[in-house]
Parts: sequence; C-alpha cells; structure tokens
Amino acid sequence: MMLNNSEEEKDLNTLIEEIKLELLSYINRRVRLFKLDAFEKASISASGLGYVLIVLAIVAVILFFLLIGMAFFVGELLNSLAAGFGIMALFSLFVLLIIVLCRKLIKRSILHTTIKFIRKVEADED
Repeated sequence: MMLNNSEEEKDLNTLIEEIKLELLSYINRRVRLFKLDAFEKASISASGLGYVLIVLAIVAVILFFLLIGMAFFVGELLNSLAAGFGIMALFSLFVLLIIVLCRKLIKRSILHTTIKFIRKVEADED
C-alpha cells in the first residue's frame, strides 16, 4: 500500500520531532553528567583543601608555642626575656624573608602538586 504525500510528510515530521526530542534528552543528560562530574571533583578538592588547612592550623599553633618556649629559653640564657623574644622575632622575620625570596619556587611546587592531585582524581575515575 502506498502512502500519499501528506502521510509521508506527517511520518517525516513525526520522525524529525522524535529525533529532536531524543537529541535534547541526550544533551540534557550530558550536561547533567558534566555538572555532577564537576561537583564531584570540586568536592574531592575541597575535602583535600580542608584537611590541609586543618593540619596547617595545628602546625601553626605548635610552631607558635615552640617559638614562645624558645623565646623564654633564650631569654633565660641571656638573663633578659626581652632579648629572648627579640631574637625569636628576628628569627621569624628571617624565615619570612626566606619564604618571600623563594615564593616562585613555592608557587611552582604548589601548582605541580595541585596538577598531580587533579590527575590522580581523574585517573581514579577511569
């Protein structure tokens, strides 16, 4: 049985509409998958960053008390607490100066570590 021209047009239009709906559905699913993937990577990165910040805060507190203790110790050796705190302040400034002078090296190291971490996250997904 032969279809007339208007029936063929309806079938073609129906087929085109179905293809369009399937394509839109596929695109929406891909966008949602991309968003979920991005959220997962951001969450993993945020958890790693949070852990590092907690460790750094604890190290900072330990370093603070260590420097205070050293200031008292050096102050007792010199019979002057002010001298002990002054020497430890100068030591801290010296360490800060070294860190400022090495900032490019430190930044590069952090960048490479971050890239390795992201590559590891992506490799774990595969």
